[in-house]
Amino acid sequence: MRICITRSSRNAYSETFIRDQIAGFKNWADVYTIHSGRLPEKKEDGTLLTSKFLWAIHKVVKLFLGRNNFFGNYAVKKYLKDNKIEVVLANYGMPGAHMVPVCKALNIPLVVIFHGHDATDKRLLKEYKTKYKAMFEYATFTIAVSEVMKNKLIAVGAIPEKLKLIPYGVDVSKFKPISENNNTNTFLAVGRFTEKKGPLFTIRAFNKALQQFPEAKLVMVGGKTGLYEECQKLVDELNISNSVHFTGVLNSDEIANLMGNSLAFVQHSITASNGDMEGTPLGILEASASALPVVSTLHGGIKEAVIHGKTGFLVEEKDENAMADFMIQLLENPAKAKEMGQAGREHIIENHFQEKQIKKIYELAQLAINS
Repeated sequence: MRICITRSSRNAYSETFIRDQIAGFKNWADVYTIHSGRLPEKKEDGTLLTSKFLWAIHKVVKLFLGRNNFFGNYAVKKYLKDNKIEVVLANYGMPGAHMVPVCKALNIPLVVIFHGHDATDKRLLKEYKTKYKAMFEYATFTIAVSEVMKNKLIAVGAIPEKLKLIPYGVDVSKFKPISENNNTNTFLAVGRFTEKKGPLFTIRAFNKALQQFPEAKLVMVGGKTGLYEECQKLVDELNISNSVHFTGVLNSDEIANLMGNSLAFVQHSITASNGDMEGTPLGILEASASALPVVSTLHGGIKEAVIHGKTGFLVEEKDENAMADFMIQLLENPAKAKEMGQAGREHIIENHFQEKQIKKIYELAQLAINS
C-alpha cells in the first residue's frame, strides 16, 4: 500500500497520536506525509510541495479569495500523482474536506479521522457545513474516536454506514507503572490550557483537597498559552504556589516518568462555550496505561475510557466539589488508588492497545483501496 497521511502541523506537541499513527503505518505500508495548513503545503522534510513561484501565486490568490484555489490543489495533486498514492488518510475533518477535490480529480479513495473540535466547534461546523457534506459523500470511510463523537458526526450529516468507531491506542510498553513508586500525594494533569480541558476547575478542586491534605501536590504539564496565565493567577490568589508546579511542555518520555511517580491523573474536561469537546483525551488513556486512577468528568470519550468506581471517578462537568471529594478519597486510601490504577491498565490493554487500534485504521485504508 502507498498511503499519504495528512496533518495540519508537523510539530504540534499535543498530537503524539498522529505521530504514533504514522510510525505504526510504516510497519505495513509505504507512508508519505504532507503537512502545514488545512490543505497541506509541505512535504515531511519541510520543503514545499511545489515551486516557490506557484506557492506564492497560491498565497496571493488565497489572500483575495479567502480560500484554497487551483494552485494549491495542483501542488497536492502533483505530489500524490508523482508518488503513485493509492489512498489518502486525512487527520481532522477540515483538511479531509479540503482533500476532497484533489482526491476526486485523481480518483483516489479518502479516509478521514475526526479528533475533537473538528466535530464539535459550532463556528467551524457552520463554516464547513457544505464542505463536510461533500466529504461525507466522497470519503470511503470517516472515523470517530468516541461514541459521543460518532453520534455528533451523524447529527451533522455523516453517513452511518461509512462511519467507524476506532478509539486511540496507547504504547503500553512506554506508559507503564513504576514499581518503586513512593510518591503517593501527587496529582498529575497533562494537556493544553484550553477551556475544554477545564484547568481552572482542576486547580479549584485540588485547592479543596489541599485543605485536608496540605502535603498534596499538583503537577500541570502544558504549554504556556491559552488559559495558562489565568491558571497561574488563580494559584497565586489561592496562595498555593508551593503546592502547584507548572512544568511547561514535556516530551512523552518525561510525561511517562511523571505518570509513573504520581498518585492519580486529574482532568476536568468541559464543553467549551463554542461547543468544543474532547474526543478521547490521550493523556487519560496514557495515565490509565501507567496504572494511575483517573479523576475526570462525564464528558466526550472520557465516559468510555474511564470506568467509574473501577478505574477512576467521573463527576458532572463543573462540579469541582465532587472532584475534590474523589481526590481526597485517593489521598486517604493509596492502596485503593493502586488497585484502581491496575484495573485501568488492564482496561487499556484490552481496549486501547496501540498496535491493534492503528491496525484497524490500516485495514480500513486497505478496504478503501479495494472497494
